[in-house]
Amino acid sequence: MGAPMSTGSFDIDTVVVGAGVVGLAVARALALSGSEVLVLEAEDRPGEGISSRNSGVIHAGMYYATGSLKARACVRGLALIY
Repeated sequence: MGAPMSTGSFDIDTVVVGAGVVGLAVARALALSGSEVLVLEAEDRPGEGISSRNSGVIHAGMYYATGSLKARACVRGLALIY
């Protein structure tokens, strides 16, 4: 079921639709930069559905050339998650 609707007003800079891994990462980055962010999710819990825009895979960097930007970004992302 989700949170009840509020009748109050909000001062929101950005609305992120979807509380999957990508939506939450975007919302976090925006919030850390000082934006007021509202995340909307259709499911009861974050990460409950499947994204229609990505494969849902978190890459460890092993498929990319050693030392490449892609490999470094994947390894850094993995370290941030775990």
